[in-house]
Amino acid sequence: MATLIHSADILDFNPVPNPQSVVPGARVENPGEVFTRYHPKVGEMKFRSLLFPHMHVMNLHWTSQEDVILYDSTPVDTININFHMAGKLDTTFEGLSRDLNMRPGKHNLVFSPEGGDTNRVSANDSLEMFHLSLDKTFFADIIGCDDHWSERVQKNLLYNQPFSGIAGTADTTPLMQSIIREVKQCKQTGAMRNLMIQSKALELLALQIEQFRGPQYAEGISAVDKDKLFQLKCFLDTHFLEEFSLAELSRICLLNEFKVKKGFKELFGTTVFGYLRNLRMDYAERLLLDASRSVEEVSDLLGYEHAHHFSIAFKKYRGVNPSMIKNKRVLA
Repeated sequence: MATLIHSADILDFNPVPNPQSVVPGARVENPGEVFTRYHPKVGEMKFRSLLFPHMHVMNLHWTSQEDVILYDSTPVDTININFHMAGKLDTTFEGLSRDLNMRPGKHNLVFSPEGGDTNRVSANDSLEMFHLSLDKTFFADIIGCDDHWSERVQKNLLYNQPFSGIAGTADTTPLMQSIIREVKQCKQTGAMRNLMIQSKALELLALQIEQFRGPQYAEGISAVDKDKLFQLKCFLDTHFLEEFSLAELSRICLLNEFKVKKGFKELFGTTVFGYLRNLRMDYAERLLLDASRSVEEVSDLLGYEHAHHFSIAFKKYRGVNPSMIKNKRVLA
């Protein structure tokens, strides 16, 4: 029979902070240090923890000695993210219709304001979790509200309703794993460490939300291929003025042409060359709003041989001639 324990009975013994807490201004002493704590009913816990004004980052190892059911009735006002590294953790959240079965290489994001979650761990199982907690208001501010996923999330946050990023769990990609390793192996100290860890945590969140949005759940794309396509997208974000063939793009991301062509559209909702066109035209619009740039100069910067060809392409994308943007008769 499993031992039933309230989480407050084990998470409040000093200096273990609750993973779901965010305390403005709080810091944990010796943030690079691994703390080890033993509880007779739960077993051994090892953790590293950093608290920031809007964020809590914790890497937790837990080896249970017996079957444990850990429940928590404490209300929670944070967004909680678990990148599961090892072991099995089955969780029921109050207000969510299905359990969250965490396995190695999986992750999800949960908001469960009423508390009441129940976690089940088997005897002698060794768990590792890379856990992020974000202040609710901070999270709402940074994700915006410009697509179906973020609209749903913002509505739930506004009415304090529980939600998860997706139903079930998503794959932790190799790029996510690499970022987690960078955080765990960080050798910096002081302000440099704090800035690096927070920036990497936000990068993880950005990659996670990219997965949650749109049609990128297609089972036909492996986690490794998704990661390569995300890296290709990042490459295009900084090299969009250059000309590439499909073959060259395939060599850049180490995928065949079919996977680049089909996978990019399935993952991001546009073709790879459509994405390049959008980047170029958005850049052109910013240049046109600069009083010192003429239409001809912008056309030349984008690589068009004739300004007329640029004007046709821009009007097709934006719906107006570039000269109208230039004359500020249309708001950018």
